[in-house]
Amino acid sequence: MSPRPDPGRGPGGRGRASGATTRRQFLTRCGALAGAVAAGGALTRAAVLPAGGEAQATALSPARQRTYTALMESVVTQPAMRLDPAVAPGAAAAFAAAYAGWPPERRGDADEVLDALERAPAAAAFSDLDRGRRGDELRARARVTSPRPAAAEQARLELTTRALALAAVVLGPPDSGHQIVTV
Repeated sequence: MSPRPDPGRGPGGRGRASGATTRRQFLTRCGALAGAVAAGGALTRAAVLPAGGEAQATALSPARQRTYTALMESVVTQPAMRLDPAVAPGAAAAFAAAYAGWPPERRGDADEVLDALERAPAAAAFSDLDRGRRGDELRARARVTSPRPAAAEQARLELTTRALALAAVVLGPPDSGHQIVTV
């Protein structure tokens, strides 16, 4: 039996940059997101709420809500979902409600992702692109182009993964709160 390779090492024993996302991790994350969406994610209230206590209510800015709405229009109209793009504003409102209840560091992370997504396309701001072009942009940004992605490609893939994770906040089934049910 051969020894298992060190997961922190790349092919041939070469080290991998700390925090880098491998192609396998990216595909696994996207697969998990697609599975969660396919498993019955009707648009619902946000699935992720802060654990215990109440966070300060801080609203999602109108610009970020516009970016999130554009993201949702692109995600829900993809062939895997085929929903009406008219659900996107409701999804953005549900996301804004969840966002307001998140702790500051989680809101900051969401802000960073939405801001980077808005700036990502070379042609124009993400929310200014037509829905078809936004879908093309997301698919292109999610495509792995080399077996060993360079830092710029890893950053692009990571941003796309994080943006799709934000979309999953309102697409997934609501969290049961891990309640114990007695019969």
